[in-house]
Amino acid sequence: MKPRMLPYFAMLLAVALLAGCGGGNDDRNAAPPAASGTAAVASQSDSAPSEGASATASASPSASAAPSDSQKALSAAAKDVVEALRDRDLKRLSAWIDPKLGLRFSPYAAMTEEDRIFKPEALPSFKSQDKIKWGTADGSGDPIELSFRDYFDKFVYDKDFDTAPSISANKLVGKGNSVYNGQDMYPGSAFVEFHYPGFDDAADGMDWESLILTFVQDGSDWRLVALTHAQWTI
Repeated sequence: MKPRMLPYFAMLLAVALLAGCGGGNDDRNAAPPAASGTAAVASQSDSAPSEGASATASASPSASAAPSDSQKALSAAAKDVVEALRDRDLKRLSAWIDPKLGLRFSPYAAMTEEDRIFKPEALPSFKSQDKIKWGTADGSGDPIELSFRDYFDKFVYDKDFDTAPSISANKLVGKGNSVYNGQDMYPGSAFVEFHYPGFDDAADGMDWESLILTFVQDGSDWRLVALTHAQWTI
């Protein structure tokens, strides 16, 4: 190679090295935002309740996943049932009850063999004064013997659950010594909880209450199998 060509090739080599370094910097600068975005979505997904899926989807429109038809049907069923309870509409309530399994009334979160179960056509009347044994009272151990109306007012719809501040599907919010076991009693079931975190600040959250509706799937429909009253227990 002629001596006068050496400066020209040295210059080309320097330009190539500079270009290579610049490309490396671009790759390093692009990587952190991608990793950060992934971490943010993962964090949302881990902490969100069942309806939180829509929140994650909104952060990434291309991967949006609307609630399934089954989830929509469950939500609609729970809404209609809680409104029927609010209105004391037993005919409307009966239409949701599973005809084979009947409707269980559980005064506390943990379902037991003492719970009363009624088929749709055998649901008691609010007019009846007959006392029924519904289970055992927490703390005292005394039998819970009440008319259907009195039981309903104390252990079913004793609060305005249709306007509860927390409504969750298949994610238990109210937790205490008596543990909800609906999915053990009814394998494959789903539940919707209408929850009040408390009513008196002085009680420090120990006066929370929940109404839990348990459903089993019947084809594309949901059927009501249990009304559970959950609260703090001794």
